[in-house]
Amino acid sequence: MKTWKSIVIALLVSPTLFTSCDKDDASGPAPTDPQAPSMTIEMDHLAGNRKFWFDTTYTTAAGENFTASMFKYYVSNIRLVDANGGLHPIPESYFLVDHADPASMTIELKDVEAGTYTGMKFIIGVDSARNCSGAQSGDLDPALGMFWTWNTGYIFMKLEGNCPQGFFEYHIGGYKGANVNFREIDMSFNGDQLVLAPNKKPELHLVTDVLELFKNPNNISFTNAQVVTMPGPMATMIADNYEDMIRYDHMHNE
Repeated sequence: MKTWKSIVIALLVSPTLFTSCDKDDASGPAPTDPQAPSMTIEMDHLAGNRKFWFDTTYTTAAGENFTASMFKYYVSNIRLVDANGGLHPIPESYFLVDHADPASMTIELKDVEAGTYTGMKFIIGVDSARNCSGAQSGDLDPALGMFWTWNTGYIFMKLEGNCPQGFFEYHIGGYKGANVNFREIDMSFNGDQLVLAPNKKPELHLVTDVLELFKNPNNISFTNAQVVTMPGPMATMIADNYEDMIRYDHMHNE
């Protein structure tokens, strides 16, 4: 039989235990760490001021009609620019934008450096270092059809379709000598500020104008440029044109 002393001790200890359990329950789960800043780049394809679609007829600056059946290009080496002009590279940023694949037109950037940015720089194409590294994986996988096995290099942009002269195809690449056809883009956000912070995922909206491939600074006609599938003077002229085919449109800081 318990003595009166043991009963008193039990009564004194039990409330302490119950109080301790209640306190633990009230504290809830441990707080989670904030997620690193991330962002998306949404690509929208136009032909002048019209939405770009396959099998729809558009007119070049030379007055020639065409319909497209393929359009894809590389965006790579993305660097965000702060208000002081400082560059903040995003490592391993190589993306193939394919009009036939809507998912590829949303570029996801994770673990981006927090800060406020007024512009960005990137390359249309693939830099020399990756061209000299042979076949690779991800968006640089040769199985995606953007690699010349005979020239050991990447195709930076493809546009194919039909024109008055018949089938046309532009496969633009080249990374050495007189045929360096990737292009550096220095893009301002036109006074807008991209704010990257933990638990935030802003959207940056860019527009690619397919008709720019045919003009400024060079007027391209299917008459003398129906098939361009290797580095050379005509490929360089088209590369000069696509230097301004992508422009900033707007952003959502959320």
